[in-house]
Amino acid sequence: MSGDWFDGNGSGGAVDVAELIEGLTVQGIVELVAAGALVSIGTTSDGGALSMTVTADGKWRREYFRAVDELRAWIAEAIPAVEAAKGISRPSSAPRGRARRSKSL
Repeated sequence: MSGDWFDGNGSGGAVDVAELIEGLTVQGIVELVAAGALVSIGTTSDGGALSMTVTADGKWRREYFRAVDELRAWIAEAIPAVEAAKGISRPSSAPRGRARRSKSL
């Protein structure tokens, strides 16, 4: 049956995807991927929200966003969770020396 109560989902407005995934949000996504997560981004079928799924070691979580602040806060919580799932500790900000191998002749 077309046009019934179930078709009335959402506010009707499309989410601004570019606004949601610019600047600091992109940096957060980069950090998630660097920590070893699979990150999937899409929109809902009506375009009213952005979905983000983070997968690490067989566990996944998906949320839906319409506001950039909510997305950034969620990513900030996701980064340490992915690092913990992967057994990664954050490197210190102190510069590290690189060990070099000597060339044998």
